[in-house]
Amino acid sequence: MSELIERPTIDSAASIRLAWAARARLLLFRLTAVVVEATLIGFVGKAILLGLHLIKSTGEITPPHVVALAYSIALVLMGATPAPPKFDQRVKPFVALAVTFAVCGIIGIDSQHHVFALIVWFSLSASAVVCARQMTQLAARTVAGAIQVRRSVAFVGNSDVAAEMMHEIRSHAQPVLEPIGFFDDRDGRPGPLNGLLPRLGTVDDLVEFIHERELDDVFVAMPWSASDRIRAVIERLRFLPLTVRLLPDHLPPSALPRREPDQFRGVVLPTLMVPPMSPMGRATKRAIDFAMAGLLLLALSPLFLILAMLIKLDSAGPVFFTQPRSGHFGRPFRIFKFRSLHVALLDNAAETLVSHGDQRVTRIGRFIRKYSIDEIPQILNVFLGDMSLVGPRPHAKRAKANGRVYADILEDYMLRYRVKPGMTGWAQVNGWRGNTDTEEKLRKRVEFDFNYISNWSILFDFRIMLLTFQSALFPPSDNA
Repeated sequence: MSELIERPTIDSAASIRLAWAARARLLLFRLTAVVVEATLIGFVGKAILLGLHLIKSTGEITPPHVVALAYSIALVLMGATPAPPKFDQRVKPFVALAVTFAVCGIIGIDSQHHVFALIVWFSLSASAVVCARQMTQLAARTVAGAIQVRRSVAFVGNSDVAAEMMHEIRSHAQPVLEPIGFFDDRDGRPGPLNGLLPRLGTVDDLVEFIHERELDDVFVAMPWSASDRIRAVIERLRFLPLTVRLLPDHLPPSALPRREPDQFRGVVLPTLMVPPMSPMGRATKRAIDFAMAGLLLLALSPLFLILAMLIKLDSAGPVFFTQPRSGHFGRPFRIFKFRSLHVALLDNAAETLVSHGDQRVTRIGRFIRKYSIDEIPQILNVFLGDMSLVGPRPHAKRAKANGRVYADILEDYMLRYRVKPGMTGWAQVNGWRGNTDTEEKLRKRVEFDFNYISNWSILFDFRIMLLTFQSALFPPSDNA
C-alpha cells in the first residue's frame, strides 16, 4: 500500500503557474459577481424612478448608479464579495446593502414621500441579491475546476479502492473533490485509509457530523458482499439530503481516469441515494422564499403592530413565543409564533398538545389559532433560511400521538427532514392541519408530506400557497 499513500510530486514551477491562474480566475469570478449584483440593484432603482415619474412625483431620490457603486464598495470593504465555497448569504451582503441604503437615503432624499420608495427599492434589491448569490453558487459548482470549488465528501468504510480514490484525488493539481475523513464502525481496525484521512467516528457519528457541517457526497467503501452492512448504512443516512454512491470492490486495469463525482477511472459508481431536489431547484426555492418573505414582512408590518398590542392588552407576557424544532438535516432551530397561551401555562416542550376548549389559550389566542394567524411570525424563519414557505410542518421534538413520540410511531418519520420545514404544506391544504393527537392523524399527515417530497416542483409550491389562503379562511371546526 506504500505506493498508494505517497503523494505524487508536481513540478514546482508548474504548481506556481497553476496557483496564479486559479487566483486570477477566482478574482475575475468575484468581480463579475459583484458587477452582476450591483447591476441588478441599479435596474431595480431605474424601475422605481420610472414608477415615480409615471405618478408625477416631485422631489429627488438617490441616482441608481450611485447606489450600485456604493454597494460594490461596501461589499469589498466588508469582505462580503461572493467567494466560493463560502458565500456568506445570511448576513454580510445584507448588512452592506442596509448600510448603503441608509447612507444614500440620508444624503439623497429631499422628500418624505420618497421614504416608501426607498424601502421598496431596498426590499426588491435584497431579493435580487439573494437570487444572484444562489445562481452564483450554482455557477461556481458547475465550473468547479476553474475556480477551485470542491465537493466535500466522506467515506464510509476503509477499503483499498477508497485509498486508490484518495490517491487519484491528490494527484490532481486542482481536485474537484475534497475528502474530509472516513467513518468506520469497527473501531481500532487498521486499514488503507489510515494515514490518508482522519477517522471521524462511526456511521452514527456521521449523522451527528452532518448536523453541524455541510456534506455533498458519501462514498460507501464496503465489500458488495456485505449487503446487510450497506443496507444498515443507508437506513441511517436516508433521511439526509445526500448523494450516496457505492465504490466497487475492484477496478479493471484498463479503466480510464475520470474526474466526475459519479465515475472513478471510467467506472460508473452505483448511486444508492440522491437528494430530493437538484442544486438548481434548491437555489430557486430559496430565492423565492427570501424574496416573498421580505415582501410579506414589509406588507404585514402594520398587522404585526396591531396583534402585538392586542396580545399585550389581553394577557401579561411576551408578544412572541419561541420553541425549539427540528429542521433541514434534523438541525435544531427556534420557531417564532405569536403567543396564544397564558405564560404560566406554557408548555415549551409541547408534550401536551393544545386541544379544543383548552383553558391555557388566551382570548385573543383562540382567534389567532383558529385562523393560523399565530403562525405568521414564521415568515422570519423563512427569511433567515431555517424554514421554507412550503414544506412539511416542523413538529416539536417531544410531541406525542396517543402518548407516543412521533418518531417512535412511524419508522420513516425522519425522512421529512430531507427538505426544509414549511409554513404550510400539502398535508395542511388537504385538511390534515391542527392537532396530530392520534396515530391515524399523524400517519395521514406524514403520507402527504412524503407525497410532496417525491413530487416537488416550483409550480407545486405555488399551487399549495394558493390553496393555503382558501384553507386559512375556512378552517376546520376542531382547529384549536
